[in-house]
Amino acid sequence: MDFLRDVANTVERAVTGASPRALDLPQCDVAFVSETIAEYGRILARSKDVVVRDADRATDAEVRRARFNMVWALCHSGVEDQLRRGTQMLERGASNGANAETTLEARWRVEFGDAMEVRDGHYLRSVAYYGMRDYERAREAAFAALKCDPECRQAAALREASEEALARDGLVGAGAIAAAGLAILGATAAIAANSAGGSRR
Repeated sequence: MDFLRDVANTVERAVTGASPRALDLPQCDVAFVSETIAEYGRILARSKDVVVRDADRATDAEVRRARFNMVWALCHSGVEDQLRRGTQMLERGASNGANAETTLEARWRVEFGDAMEVRDGHYLRSVAYYGMRDYERAREAAFAALKCDPECRQAAALREASEEALARDGLVGAGAIAAAGLAILGATAAIAANSAGGSRR
């Protein structure tokens, strides 16, 4: 009985696809994302303000923590533009001085320091790509997270969900091709039957 239930659940997931909510991923609303962006802006400004006393100036650790909070919120947003912005900040660099020659991991160490582990950076990319339905990139990012930490259950769940979505998309594509082929065969058979009926007269 459990086997049949598992098969039914697998078929249902393959047909309907898993959403971020089905994976129990937290989802941030626009107001929360906006607040984290504003907070990052405030802390960044405080870190560069020469008028502020040294004791009140934001530290590099505070800037990095606020930057991580903002990227985390962007990658967990339900809005595609915000998801895209989160991946861009992780892949191109949050600061203007990001060097395109450096690896993601090296850039993350500079931009996030102790606020974000390398595994978490790859995981956040996977979450955002999954939310954008870019399942190939979501799977690749989940694999990268699992290379850093093979025990990361969230990354394993995202990898599995991405693979199921890719398989489902492949089945849907194959089904569409098969349906088109059947339609062509049906039309050809109808034309052949019609011309055969006309030649009998």
